[in-house]
Amino acid sequence: MRIRNINLTEGTIWKQIFAFALPLLIMNLMQHSYSVIDLMIVGNFSGVESMAGIGATASIINMLLGLALGLSTGCSVVVSQANGAPDYDKLYRAVHTSYALALVSGIVISLIGVFLAPHMLMWMGTPAEILPHATTYLRIYFAGGLSVIIYNMGAGILRGVGDTRHPFIYLSIGVVFNVLLDLLFIGVFDWGVAGAGWAFVIAQTLVASLVTISLARSLTPFRLFIRDIAFHGEVLGDALKVGIPAGLQAAIVAISNVFLQSVINTFGKHAVAGYTAATRSDGFVFVVINGLALAVMTFVGVNMGAGRYDRVKRGLKESLALTFVVIVSVSAVIILFRYPIASLFNSDPDVIRYSTRTMMFILSFYWLFALCEVMGGLLRGIGHSIYPMVISLVCMAGVRLAWIAIVLPTWNSYDGLLMAYPVSWLVSFIAYIAYLKLKRGIFPKENEEADGVMAPEAEA
Repeated sequence: MRIRNINLTEGTIWKQIFAFALPLLIMNLMQHSYSVIDLMIVGNFSGVESMAGIGATASIINMLLGLALGLSTGCSVVVSQANGAPDYDKLYRAVHTSYALALVSGIVISLIGVFLAPHMLMWMGTPAEILPHATTYLRIYFAGGLSVIIYNMGAGILRGVGDTRHPFIYLSIGVVFNVLLDLLFIGVFDWGVAGAGWAFVIAQTLVASLVTISLARSLTPFRLFIRDIAFHGEVLGDALKVGIPAGLQAAIVAISNVFLQSVINTFGKHAVAGYTAATRSDGFVFVVINGLALAVMTFVGVNMGAGRYDRVKRGLKESLALTFVVIVSVSAVIILFRYPIASLFNSDPDVIRYSTRTMMFILSFYWLFALCEVMGGLLRGIGHSIYPMVISLVCMAGVRLAWIAIVLPTWNSYDGLLMAYPVSWLVSFIAYIAYLKLKRGIFPKENEEADGVMAPEAEA
Protein backbone atom coordinates (compact mmCIF):
# COMPACT_ATOMS: atom_id res chain seq x y z
CA MET A 1 0.00 0.00 0.00
CA ARG A 2 1.45 3.35 -1.06
CA ILE A 3 0.31 6.33 0.97
CA ARG A 4 0.48 9.96 -0.11
CA ASN A 5 1.06 11.89 3.09
CA ILE A 6 0.72 15.62 3.65
CA ASN A 7 3.71 17.31 5.26
CA LEU A 8 2.12 19.36 8.03
CA THR A 9 5.45 20.84 9.19
CA GLU A 10 6.01 22.95 6.04
CA GLY A 11 4.00 25.32 3.85
CA THR A 12 1.10 27.72 4.38
CA ILE A 13 -0.61 26.63 7.59
CA TRP A 14 -4.28 27.11 6.74
CA LYS A 15 -3.81 25.52 3.32
CA GLN A 16 -2.06 22.51 4.87
CA ILE A 17 -4.77 22.13 7.52
CA PHE A 18 -7.48 22.43 4.87
CA ALA A 19 -5.72 19.98 2.52
CA PHE A 20 -5.39 17.48 5.35
CA ALA A 21 -8.92 18.10 6.62
CA LEU A 22 -10.73 17.95 3.26
CA PRO A 23 -10.63 14.17 2.72
CA LEU A 24 -11.24 13.78 6.47
CA LEU A 25 -14.31 16.01 6.19
CA ILE A 26 -15.61 14.05 3.24
CA MET A 27 -14.93 10.82 5.14
CA ASN A 28 -16.85 12.04 8.19
CA LEU A 29 -19.71 13.14 5.96
CA MET A 30 -19.78 9.69 4.42
CA GLN A 31 -19.76 8.08 7.88
CA HIS A 32 -22.60 10.33 9.04
CA SER A 33 -24.59 9.39 5.96
CA TYR A 34 -25.06 5.92 7.49
CA SER A 35 -27.46 7.29 10.07
CA VAL A 36 -29.07 9.76 7.67
CA ILE A 37 -29.81 7.12 5.07
CA ASP A 38 -31.17 4.75 7.72
CA LEU A 39 -33.50 7.44 9.04
CA MET A 40 -34.71 8.58 5.60
CA ILE A 41 -35.54 5.07 4.47
CA VAL A 42 -37.16 4.14 7.79
CA GLY A 43 -39.14 7.41 7.92
CA ASN A 44 -40.53 6.94 4.40
CA PHE A 45 -41.11 3.17 4.49
CA SER A 46 -41.92 2.43 8.15
CA GLY A 47 -43.47 5.65 9.50
CA VAL A 48 -43.12 8.14 12.37
CA GLU A 49 -42.94 5.62 15.24
CA SER A 50 -40.04 3.68 13.72
CA MET A 51 -38.27 6.94 12.88
CA ALA A 52 -38.74 8.24 16.42
CA GLY A 53 -37.53 4.88 17.80
CA ILE A 54 -34.18 5.27 16.06
CA GLY A 55 -33.96 8.88 17.21
CA ALA A 56 -34.51 7.93 20.84
CA THR A 57 -31.33 5.84 20.79
CA ALA A 58 -28.89 8.54 19.61
CA SER A 59 -27.90 10.01 22.98
CA ILE A 60 -27.33 6.54 24.49
CA ILE A 61 -25.18 5.48 21.55
CA ASN A 62 -23.10 8.65 21.83
CA MET A 63 -22.75 8.21 25.59
CA LEU A 64 -21.49 4.61 25.46
CA LEU A 65 -19.30 5.01 22.40
CA GLY A 66 -17.91 8.38 23.46
CA LEU A 67 -15.30 6.99 25.83
CA ALA A 68 -14.19 4.24 23.46
CA LEU A 69 -13.89 6.55 20.47
CA GLY A 70 -12.09 9.09 22.64
CA LEU A 71 -9.42 6.46 23.21
CA SER A 72 -8.83 6.43 19.43
CA THR A 73 -8.17 10.17 19.70
CA GLY A 74 -5.48 9.54 22.31
CA CYS A 75 -3.89 6.84 20.19
CA SER A 76 -3.96 9.09 17.13
CA VAL A 77 -2.07 11.83 19.03
CA VAL A 78 0.63 9.35 20.09
CA VAL A 79 0.90 8.02 16.53
CA SER A 80 1.13 11.53 15.02
CA GLN A 81 3.82 12.65 17.47
CA ALA A 82 5.86 9.44 17.04
CA ASN A 83 5.58 9.82 13.27
CA GLY A 84 6.60 13.50 13.41
CA ALA A 85 9.64 12.83 15.64
CA PRO A 86 10.21 10.30 13.87
CA ASP A 87 10.37 7.44 16.38
CA TYR A 88 9.49 4.27 14.46
CA ASP A 89 9.88 1.96 17.44
CA LYS A 90 7.31 3.94 19.40
CA LEU A 91 5.14 4.14 16.28
CA TYR A 92 5.14 0.32 16.07
CA ARG A 93 4.16 0.00 19.72
CA ALA A 94 1.47 2.69 19.37
CA VAL A 95 -0.22 0.88 16.47
CA HIS A 96 -0.42 -2.46 18.27
CA THR A 97 -1.48 -0.91 21.57
CA SER A 98 -4.23 0.94 19.70
CA TYR A 99 -5.68 -2.27 18.33
CA ALA A 100 -5.49 -4.01 21.68
CA LEU A 101 -7.38 -1.11 23.22
CA ALA A 102 -9.99 -1.22 20.44
CA LEU A 103 -10.64 -4.93 20.97
CA VAL A 104 -11.06 -4.69 24.75
CA SER A 105 -13.16 -1.50 24.79
CA GLY A 106 -15.26 -2.69 21.85
CA ILE A 107 -16.23 -5.96 23.52
CA VAL A 108 -17.08 -4.25 26.83
CA ILE A 109 -19.17 -1.51 25.21
CA SER A 110 -21.02 -4.01 23.01
CA LEU A 111 -21.98 -6.20 25.96
CA ILE A 112 -23.18 -3.22 28.01
CA GLY A 113 -25.26 -1.88 25.13
CA VAL A 114 -26.90 -5.19 24.22
CA PHE A 115 -27.91 -6.19 27.73
CA LEU A 116 -28.86 -2.80 29.19
CA ALA A 117 -30.61 -1.27 26.16
CA PRO A 118 -34.24 -1.54 27.37
CA HIS A 119 -33.41 -0.38 30.89
CA MET A 120 -31.61 2.75 29.65
CA LEU A 121 -34.45 3.62 27.28
CA MET A 122 -37.10 3.24 29.98
CA TRP A 123 -35.04 5.35 32.38
CA MET A 124 -35.09 8.12 29.74
CA GLY A 125 -38.86 8.02 29.62
CA THR A 126 -39.04 6.80 26.03
CA PRO A 127 -42.72 6.90 24.93
CA ALA A 128 -44.38 3.46 25.04
CA GLU A 129 -45.37 3.53 21.36
CA ILE A 130 -41.74 3.84 20.20
CA LEU A 131 -40.00 1.83 22.97
CA PRO A 132 -40.04 -1.55 21.10
CA HIS A 133 -38.56 0.07 17.97
CA ALA A 134 -35.85 1.84 19.98
CA THR A 135 -34.92 -1.31 21.92
CA THR A 136 -34.59 -3.39 18.76
CA TYR A 137 -32.40 -0.84 16.98
CA LEU A 138 -30.18 -0.16 20.00
CA ARG A 139 -29.46 -3.83 20.65
CA ILE A 140 -28.59 -4.54 17.02
CA TYR A 141 -26.41 -1.41 16.82
CA PHE A 142 -24.34 -2.46 19.81
CA ALA A 143 -24.03 -5.98 18.44
CA GLY A 144 -21.79 -4.28 15.86
CA GLY A 145 -20.15 -1.91 18.34
CA LEU A 146 -16.80 -3.71 18.11
CA SER A 147 -16.63 -3.06 14.36
CA VAL A 148 -17.42 0.63 14.88
CA ILE A 149 -14.56 1.02 17.34
CA ILE A 150 -12.05 -1.02 15.29
CA TYR A 151 -12.73 1.05 12.19
CA ASN A 152 -12.36 4.35 14.05
CA MET A 153 -9.14 3.17 15.70
CA GLY A 154 -7.67 2.04 12.38
CA ALA A 155 -8.71 5.28 10.70
CA GLY A 156 -7.17 7.22 13.62
CA ILE A 157 -3.84 5.46 13.04
CA LEU A 158 -3.89 6.39 9.36
CA ARG A 159 -4.80 10.01 10.19
CA GLY A 160 -1.92 10.12 12.64
CA VAL A 161 0.57 9.38 9.83
CA GLY A 162 -1.08 11.85 7.46
CA ASP A 163 -3.23 9.49 5.42
CA THR A 164 -6.92 10.38 5.07
CA ARG A 165 -7.37 9.01 1.56
CA HIS A 166 -7.58 5.29 2.36
CA PRO A 167 -10.10 5.58 5.22
CA PHE A 168 -12.23 7.67 2.88
CA ILE A 169 -12.13 4.98 0.18
CA TYR A 170 -13.09 2.23 2.61
CA LEU A 171 -15.88 4.28 4.12
CA SER A 172 -17.27 5.13 0.68
CA ILE A 173 -17.54 1.43 -0.05
CA GLY A 174 -19.31 0.95 3.28
CA VAL A 175 -21.85 3.71 2.57
CA VAL A 176 -22.79 2.25 -0.81
CA PHE A 177 -23.11 -1.19 0.78
CA ASN A 178 -25.27 0.28 3.59
CA VAL A 179 -27.66 1.94 1.13
CA LEU A 180 -28.14 -1.26 -0.84
CA LEU A 181 -28.78 -3.28 2.32
CA ASP A 182 -31.20 -0.63 3.65
CA LEU A 183 -33.25 -0.81 0.46
CA LEU A 184 -33.21 -4.61 0.58
CA PHE A 185 -33.93 -5.11 4.29
CA ILE A 186 -36.43 -2.25 4.73
CA GLY A 187 -37.88 -1.61 1.27
CA VAL A 188 -38.14 -5.25 0.13
CA PHE A 189 -38.18 -7.42 3.26
CA ASP A 190 -40.01 -4.83 5.41
CA TRP A 191 -37.79 -5.41 8.46
CA GLY A 192 -38.22 -1.81 9.70
CA VAL A 193 -35.75 -0.65 12.36
CA ALA A 194 -34.22 -4.14 12.54
CA GLY A 195 -33.34 -3.87 8.86
CA ALA A 196 -31.71 -0.48 9.40
CA GLY A 197 -29.73 -1.86 12.33
CA TRP A 198 -28.45 -4.93 10.50
CA ALA A 199 -27.58 -2.93 7.39
CA PHE A 200 -25.44 -0.63 9.54
CA VAL A 201 -23.73 -3.50 11.40
CA ILE A 202 -22.85 -5.40 8.22
CA ALA A 203 -21.51 -2.25 6.52
CA GLN A 204 -19.43 -1.31 9.58
CA THR A 205 -17.99 -4.81 9.78
CA LEU A 206 -16.94 -4.48 6.15
CA VAL A 207 -15.10 -1.16 6.61
CA ALA A 208 -13.45 -2.37 9.85
CA SER A 209 -12.15 -5.39 7.96
CA LEU A 210 -10.88 -3.25 5.07
CA VAL A 211 -8.92 -0.81 7.27
CA THR A 212 -7.43 -3.67 9.30
CA ILE A 213 -6.36 -5.61 6.19
CA SER A 214 -4.90 -2.39 4.77
CA LEU A 215 -2.71 -1.83 7.83
CA ALA A 216 -1.71 -5.50 8.00
CA ARG A 217 -0.60 -5.57 4.34
CA SER A 218 1.20 -2.22 4.27
CA LEU A 219 4.99 -2.02 3.89
CA THR A 220 5.42 0.92 6.28
CA PRO A 221 6.74 1.59 9.80
CA PHE A 222 3.14 1.55 11.03
CA ARG A 223 2.34 -1.91 9.65
CA LEU A 224 -0.01 -3.96 11.81
CA PHE A 225 1.02 -7.50 12.76
CA ILE A 226 -2.05 -9.31 14.09
CA ARG A 227 0.05 -11.64 16.25
CA ASP A 228 1.78 -8.67 17.88
CA ILE A 229 -1.39 -6.92 19.09
CA ALA A 230 -0.72 -6.23 22.76
CA PHE A 231 -0.56 -3.45 25.33
CA HIS A 232 2.70 -1.54 25.72
CA GLY A 233 2.78 0.24 29.05
CA GLU A 234 4.48 3.53 28.14
CA VAL A 235 2.49 4.04 24.95
CA LEU A 236 -0.76 3.03 26.66
CA GLY A 237 -0.12 5.58 29.39
CA ASP A 238 0.50 8.36 26.85
CA ALA A 239 -2.61 7.41 24.89
CA LEU A 240 -4.79 7.27 28.01
CA LYS A 241 -3.60 10.72 29.18
CA VAL A 242 -5.27 12.18 26.11
CA GLY A 243 -7.81 9.45 25.31
CA ILE A 244 -9.58 9.20 28.65
CA PRO A 245 -10.21 12.95 28.99
CA ALA A 246 -11.27 13.11 25.33
CA GLY A 247 -13.56 10.13 25.82
CA LEU A 248 -14.98 11.48 29.05
CA GLN A 249 -15.54 14.81 27.31
CA ALA A 250 -17.66 13.12 24.63
CA ALA A 251 -19.44 10.94 27.19
CA ILE A 252 -20.18 13.86 29.52
CA VAL A 253 -21.75 15.91 26.73
CA ALA A 254 -23.70 12.82 25.66
CA ILE A 255 -24.98 12.35 29.22
CA SER A 256 -26.30 15.91 29.24
CA ASN A 257 -27.99 15.15 25.92
CA VAL A 258 -29.59 12.09 27.53
CA PHE A 259 -31.35 14.44 29.95
CA LEU A 260 -32.32 16.76 27.09
CA GLN A 261 -33.65 13.77 25.16
CA SER A 262 -35.72 12.75 28.20
CA VAL A 263 -37.39 16.18 28.13
CA ILE A 264 -37.93 16.01 24.36
CA ASN A 265 -39.64 12.64 24.87
CA THR A 266 -42.34 14.41 26.91
CA PHE A 267 -43.40 16.39 23.82
CA GLY A 268 -44.44 13.16 22.07
CA LYS A 269 -43.40 11.06 19.08
CA HIS A 270 -43.66 13.89 16.53
CA ALA A 271 -41.22 16.02 18.53
CA VAL A 272 -38.84 13.07 18.89
CA ALA A 273 -39.03 12.33 15.15
CA GLY A 274 -38.63 16.01 14.19
CA TYR A 275 -35.73 16.54 16.58
CA THR A 276 -34.07 13.41 15.18
CA ALA A 277 -34.44 14.59 11.58
CA ALA A 278 -32.97 17.98 12.53
CA THR A 279 -29.98 16.54 14.37
CA ARG A 280 -29.27 14.19 11.47
CA SER A 281 -29.34 17.21 9.15
CA ASP A 282 -27.21 19.50 11.29
CA GLY A 283 -25.02 16.47 11.92
CA PHE A 284 -23.49 17.23 8.52
CA VAL A 285 -22.21 20.46 10.06
CA PHE A 286 -21.09 18.66 13.20
CA VAL A 287 -18.93 16.20 11.26
CA VAL A 288 -17.30 19.12 9.44
CA ILE A 289 -16.51 20.61 12.85
CA ASN A 290 -15.18 17.28 14.06
CA GLY A 291 -13.02 16.89 10.95
CA LEU A 292 -11.49 20.34 11.36
CA ALA A 293 -10.83 19.69 15.07
CA LEU A 294 -9.13 16.36 14.27
CA ALA A 295 -7.06 18.02 11.55
CA VAL A 296 -5.92 20.72 13.99
CA MET A 297 -5.13 18.10 16.64
CA THR A 298 -3.01 16.13 14.16
CA PHE A 299 -1.34 19.30 12.86
CA VAL A 300 -0.39 20.30 16.40
CA GLY A 301 0.79 16.79 17.32
CA VAL A 302 3.04 16.48 14.25
CA ASN A 303 4.55 19.95 14.70
CA MET A 304 5.10 19.41 18.42
CA GLY A 305 6.88 16.15 17.61
CA ALA A 306 9.00 17.90 14.98
CA GLY A 307 9.82 20.84 17.26
CA ARG A 308 7.99 23.38 15.04
CA TYR A 309 6.47 25.26 17.95
CA ASP A 310 6.17 28.48 15.93
CA ARG A 311 3.65 26.80 13.63
CA VAL A 312 1.56 25.57 16.56
CA LYS A 313 0.78 29.10 17.77
CA ARG A 314 0.16 30.49 14.30
CA GLY A 315 -1.92 27.43 13.48
CA LEU A 316 -4.48 28.31 16.17
CA LYS A 317 -5.31 31.72 14.69
CA GLU A 318 -5.49 30.46 11.12
CA SER A 319 -7.54 27.37 11.99
CA LEU A 320 -10.07 29.45 13.97
CA ALA A 321 -10.55 31.81 11.01
CA LEU A 322 -10.87 28.89 8.58
CA THR A 323 -13.37 27.12 10.85
CA PHE A 324 -15.55 30.21 11.29
CA VAL A 325 -15.85 30.81 7.54
CA VAL A 326 -16.57 27.15 6.71
CA ILE A 327 -19.13 26.53 9.47
CA VAL A 328 -21.08 29.76 8.93
CA SER A 329 -21.27 29.01 5.21
CA VAL A 330 -22.42 25.39 5.59
CA SER A 331 -24.92 26.27 8.35
CA ALA A 332 -26.43 29.05 6.22
CA VAL A 333 -27.05 26.65 3.32
CA ILE A 334 -28.87 24.12 5.53
CA ILE A 335 -30.98 26.85 7.19
CA LEU A 336 -31.95 28.19 3.76
CA PHE A 337 -33.14 24.78 2.58
CA ARG A 338 -34.42 23.50 5.94
CA TYR A 339 -38.00 22.81 4.76
CA PRO A 340 -37.16 20.60 1.76
CA ILE A 341 -34.45 18.88 3.83
CA ALA A 342 -36.91 18.09 6.64
CA SER A 343 -39.46 16.72 4.17
CA LEU A 344 -36.93 14.16 2.93
CA PHE A 345 -37.25 12.31 6.23
CA ASN A 346 -41.01 12.37 6.67
CA SER A 347 -43.99 14.23 5.18
CA ASP A 348 -45.92 14.64 8.45
CA PRO A 349 -46.48 18.43 9.03
CA ASP A 350 -45.84 18.15 12.79
CA VAL A 351 -42.54 16.33 12.23
CA ILE A 352 -41.45 19.01 9.72
CA ARG A 353 -42.43 21.81 12.14
CA TYR A 354 -40.33 20.43 14.98
CA SER A 355 -37.46 19.63 12.61
CA THR A 356 -37.17 23.09 11.02
CA ARG A 357 -37.47 24.85 14.38
CA THR A 358 -34.63 22.75 15.77
CA MET A 359 -32.42 23.50 12.76
CA MET A 360 -32.90 27.26 13.19
CA PHE A 361 -31.96 27.23 16.86
CA ILE A 362 -28.92 24.98 16.63
CA LEU A 363 -27.40 25.98 13.28
CA SER A 364 -27.61 29.72 14.01
CA PHE A 365 -25.10 29.25 16.83
CA TYR A 366 -23.07 26.27 15.62
CA TRP A 367 -20.06 28.47 14.87
CA LEU A 368 -19.59 28.94 18.63
CA PHE A 369 -19.43 25.19 19.15
CA ALA A 370 -17.05 24.87 16.19
CA LEU A 371 -14.54 27.35 17.62
CA CYS A 372 -14.68 25.51 20.96
CA GLU A 373 -13.94 22.17 19.28
CA VAL A 374 -10.96 23.58 17.37
CA MET A 375 -9.47 25.05 20.54
CA GLY A 376 -10.06 21.72 22.26
CA GLY A 377 -8.29 19.92 19.39
CA LEU A 378 -5.29 22.22 19.76
CA LEU A 379 -5.05 21.60 23.51
CA ARG A 380 -5.30 17.81 23.05
CA GLY A 381 -2.60 17.92 20.35
CA ILE A 382 -0.29 19.74 22.78
CA GLY A 383 -1.11 17.32 25.56
CA HIS A 384 -3.38 19.56 27.66
CA SER A 385 -6.39 17.30 27.46
CA ILE A 386 -7.78 17.76 30.97
CA TYR A 387 -9.11 21.27 30.42
CA PRO A 388 -11.34 20.40 27.42
CA MET A 389 -12.84 17.68 29.61
CA VAL A 390 -13.41 20.17 32.43
CA ILE A 391 -15.13 22.55 30.03
CA SER A 392 -17.39 19.75 28.80
CA LEU A 393 -18.28 18.84 32.38
CA VAL A 394 -18.88 22.33 33.75
CA CYS A 395 -19.70 24.56 30.81
CA MET A 396 -21.61 22.20 28.52
CA ALA A 397 -23.10 19.40 30.60
CA GLY A 398 -23.36 21.50 33.78
CA VAL A 399 -24.96 24.49 32.09
CA ARG A 400 -27.46 22.28 30.21
CA LEU A 401 -28.50 20.45 33.36
CA ALA A 402 -28.81 23.74 35.24
CA TRP A 403 -30.91 25.10 32.39
CA ILE A 404 -33.27 22.11 32.61
CA ALA A 405 -33.54 22.41 36.40
CA ILE A 406 -33.78 26.21 36.77
CA VAL A 407 -34.85 27.90 33.53
CA LEU A 408 -37.07 25.30 31.83
CA PRO A 409 -39.70 25.14 34.61
CA THR A 410 -40.53 28.82 33.92
CA TRP A 411 -39.86 28.74 30.17
CA ASN A 412 -41.64 25.44 29.61
CA SER A 413 -41.59 25.14 25.83
CA TYR A 414 -39.74 23.41 23.05
CA ASP A 415 -37.90 26.65 22.20
CA GLY A 416 -36.93 27.04 25.84
CA LEU A 417 -35.38 23.58 25.80
CA LEU A 418 -33.42 24.23 22.59
CA MET A 419 -31.85 27.40 24.05
CA ALA A 420 -29.80 25.15 26.35
CA TYR A 421 -27.49 24.44 23.41
CA PRO A 422 -26.32 27.96 22.42
CA VAL A 423 -26.09 29.07 26.04
CA SER A 424 -23.76 26.15 26.88
CA TRP A 425 -21.63 26.84 23.79
CA LEU A 426 -21.26 30.53 24.68
CA VAL A 427 -20.13 29.74 28.21
CA SER A 428 -17.67 27.13 26.86
CA PHE A 429 -16.26 29.60 24.32
CA ILE A 430 -15.59 32.17 27.05
CA ALA A 431 -13.89 29.48 29.17
CA TYR A 432 -11.58 28.43 26.32
CA ILE A 433 -10.57 32.03 25.59
CA ALA A 434 -9.85 32.60 29.28
CA TYR A 435 -7.66 29.48 29.47
CA LEU A 436 -5.61 30.40 26.40
CA LYS A 437 -5.09 33.93 27.76
CA LEU A 438 -3.94 32.61 31.14
CA LYS A 439 -1.79 29.75 29.78
CA ARG A 440 0.36 31.50 27.19
CA GLY A 441 3.26 29.22 28.17
CA ILE A 442 1.61 26.22 26.49
CA PHE A 443 3.06 27.52 23.23
CA PRO A 444 6.85 26.81 23.39
CA LYS A 445 9.13 29.07 21.43
CA GLU A 446 11.16 27.69 18.51
CA ASN A 447 14.30 26.88 20.45
CA GLU A 448 12.67 25.90 23.73
CA GLU A 449 12.31 22.28 24.84
CA ALA A 450 8.74 21.05 24.91
CA ASP A 451 7.28 19.21 27.86
CA GLY A 452 7.18 15.94 25.93
CA VAL A 453 4.51 13.95 24.21
CA MET A 454 2.02 14.39 26.96
CA ALA A 455 2.46 17.46 29.08
CA PRO A 456 1.60 17.31 32.78
CA GLU A 457 -2.03 18.10 33.42
CA ALA A 458 -2.02 19.05 37.08
CA GLU A 459 -1.89 22.78 36.45
CA ALA A 460 -4.84 22.66 34.05
